Amino acid sequence: MDTRQRFVLIYAGLSFIPLTVFTFLNTTDFGLYASSYAILYFALRLILNPKLRTKVDYLGFILLAIFAAYLAEKFLNALGGKI
Repeated sequence: MDTRQRFVLIYAGLSFIPLTVFTFLNTTDFGLYASSYAILYFALRLILNPKLRTKVDYLGFILLAIFAAYLAEKFLNALGGKI
């Protein structure tokens, strides 16, 4: 099994943990789901593929953009602004 297959299998298995936890907590906030998947993705990528950190990772950019948008929305809502 090569490193990509191992990464995909571990990520697929671990992605059920946030899904299960947030389902039992009755959370419907999409940003929370996206943030947890992004953090899990980057943590596993750094742990399992340390030599591939210099390659362009389009999925990583997309997850980072979603995570940043969610944080910006929550920050603006905390300041009293509306989007």
